[in-house]
Amino acid sequence: MVNPLQRYKSISVLILDDFSEFRLSLKQMVESFGVHHVDVCTNAEDALSCYSEHQHDILLVDYNLGDGLNGLQLLAELNHRNLLKYGTNYVLITGETASDLVMGALEYRPDDYLAKPFTKTTLKSRLDKLVEKSLAFKPIYTALNQDKPKTALELCDQLMAKNKRVGIECLRLKAEIYLKQLKYVQALSIYNSILHKRELSWAQMGAAICHLALSQSDQALSLCKLIATKNPQAVEAYDLACECFIQQHDFEAAYAITQKAIAASPNSIVRQRQLALLATRYNELEIAFNAYKRVMQLAKYSCLAQLDDYINQLCVCTQIQLTDQTNFARRAKKEYPAIYRTITKLYPSVQSQLAIEVHQVFVEYLVTKDGAKGEKLILVVDKIVDYPDALNSAFINLLEIILKHADIEVITAKLDPIITRGKAKIISHEDHEKSENFNQQGMVKYKEKAFESAQGAFATALANAPNNPNIALNLLQAAYQLHKQNQKFTLTKRQFALSLNALKTLAPHDHRHKQSQSLLNFAKAKLTG
Repeated sequence: MVNPLQRYKSISVLILDDFSEFRLSLKQMVESFGVHHVDVCTNAEDALSCYSEHQHDILLVDYNLGDGLNGLQLLAELNHRNLLKYGTNYVLITGETASDLVMGALEYRPDDYLAKPFTKTTLKSRLDKLVEKSLAFKPIYTALNQDKPKTALELCDQLMAKNKRVGIECLRLKAEIYLKQLKYVQALSIYNSILHKRELSWAQMGAAICHLALSQSDQALSLCKLIATKNPQAVEAYDLACECFIQQHDFEAAYAITQKAIAASPNSIVRQRQLALLATRYNELEIAFNAYKRVMQLAKYSCLAQLDDYINQLCVCTQIQLTDQTNFARRAKKEYPAIYRTITKLYPSVQSQLAIEVHQVFVEYLVTKDGAKGEKLILVVDKIVDYPDALNSAFINLLEIILKHADIEVITAKLDPIITRGKAKIISHEDHEKSENFNQQGMVKYKEKAFESAQGAFATALANAPNNPNIALNLLQAAYQLHKQNQKFTLTKRQFALSLNALKTLAPHDHRHKQSQSLLNFAKAKLTG
């Protein structure tokens, strides 16, 4: 066993803080513990470079670093680049006390979290625990850093046999190794063995991840609910529950749980992106617009930014322009130049420039609808037809909007096959078989005059095939009959939004158009009355 007075001699520390006095104070503290190698940095970019060279044992990182990456974004960047080595302890330091910032900090899983102000004694106590664990697991971490997972698993077994006090930590690490190898059955077996003895949230979460990966979403969802019941702030459980609901094609539940997670911890790009996508699905464009705005704010210095976020925001702003004539529409249109500039700066590819070009010309065409603008739009569409690579999902979304609203026969003929091919290659949230099954169930219940059950079945059917006007009509008709039966109107705003979106495709001469308008007007009056 290493002498406590000597354990820090071989430890290297990197301190990152933009305030010189705090950097000096922290450096003096760790040197008083016996640390010989201490590096200090004032910004995240320098810290990335310094850590890449020296691979320190401990990183003491302040959350707020002024301009550039903050402490959480640095942690995400290190993980994204696969730079953070096993055995490196990342300690986040912050003076922030707002709950959303604290939750965001904990979500990124630093090894420890220190709130300012803290004493030298507190810092020493925290570091002692981290260093003690690192020394005990050092051979295992070395094997993992050398990409020898089999050796690491064997060393975990040996350490458990020698030191029963670290048994749970060894099992946890073994399960994480299996997860990284996508060996979900083996990882699940370990998590279950732990849960058989103790209800630990991290083991429940690990088991839930395994169940979801094995397409066992019901089991995963049950575990997520257990975690959230015990800790309502466990936003990772909400995120995983959202994935479960999406796997089950229950998008309304996915939307609700995402909003709950956002309320607890809004500073997550992935979560805000999910909210924007689900809000767009339900035609709640203001929520989608604000969520994408938040994504862009968070993405400013983040490795998690995506080109699709910016193109999808163009799509949302365009939909607002097409459906809303208020100040909100004018505000949305003002976003275009900034989005164009950001795309050009961050993603200077041929495809991204094509997306900007076709959007610019389409917006010009929307204003005048004259022949010259139409010809210009056709020329840009020809460039897209000739583009040799697959188009990303957001670009396909943009082309769908153009197809629906350009009202030019040549463009329809050119874009339709591109969109069909593109959507076939994208993992879809639609499940037509499930939709048909629920639609049939709804029709049976409707004939039995069980209108409440019929409405529920039609709602699920529409959620799985949101562009189907027949199912939308069935849903509205069931809601209407249920209201007549018991004078209660139970259609939700989201179900109405889906119905409205699906029925927009009906032409005025379609035999269903008159009925659809009557039912939509009735539903709108009930929802707004």
